[in-house]
Amino acid sequence: MGWRQKIKMPSVISDQIYKDIASQIVEGVIRPGTKLEEQTIANQFEVSRTPVREAFRQLATAGLIESKPHRGVRVIDFNPEQLSDMFEAVGELEAICAGLCAQRMTSIQRQRLLAIHEQSRPMAEDNEVPDYAALNEQFHDAIRMGAQNATLGAAIVKLRQRLAPFRQPWLIKKRDRLQTSFQEHDELVKAIMDSDSVRARDAILQHVTATSLLTMELLSTSMRDST
Repeated sequence: MGWRQKIKMPSVISDQIYKDIASQIVEGVIRPGTKLEEQTIANQFEVSRTPVREAFRQLATAGLIESKPHRGVRVIDFNPEQLSDMFEAVGELEAICAGLCAQRMTSIQRQRLLAIHEQSRPMAEDNEVPDYAALNEQFHDAIRMGAQNATLGAAIVKLRQRLAPFRQPWLIKKRDRLQTSFQEHDELVKAIMDSDSVRARDAILQHVTATSLLTMELLSTSMRDST
């Protein structure tokens, strides 16, 4: 089923194309080295080539495709070392944010964080992956903003954008750790509410590290199975 421009705004269309192609690349459905043709994809989604170009730009930013003279746009080889580096970097940066949150978060920001956390509780208990994933994004955004450091926040946003294809709901479902994730969030929230910077840093670092390691394992298995 395609996405028609007369129904959706171009940015929404390009985002959907980006997510669809990114998911297929990460799952191994679209193999490394595969050439992607603008017109072919435009025809598939029943759109002009403009949103496809924007989707390609997003895919290139995420490190999933590359464009070379005389070769066109191709899917790159999966680079586990680079992905591991990015996971490690975002974990360390979010740990700094969590420590700062314990010191700097306003009472309103703390209540918002607690509200998001409690809202996610039934989602974790009922294994409602898409809803939990959406709240998880809000939760981490609240941590980022609560640190009240714009430079640090911008660095995290950039890294999380690059990691977005590897944080999709289908991967969250495969990780099968919603309740564990909620418990890890719970430890973090308690540390922030207690204004304990050390506990907050340790809690989020443990959380991000556990998630990252399992994601890397799943991706490596997916890549092996698709060969």
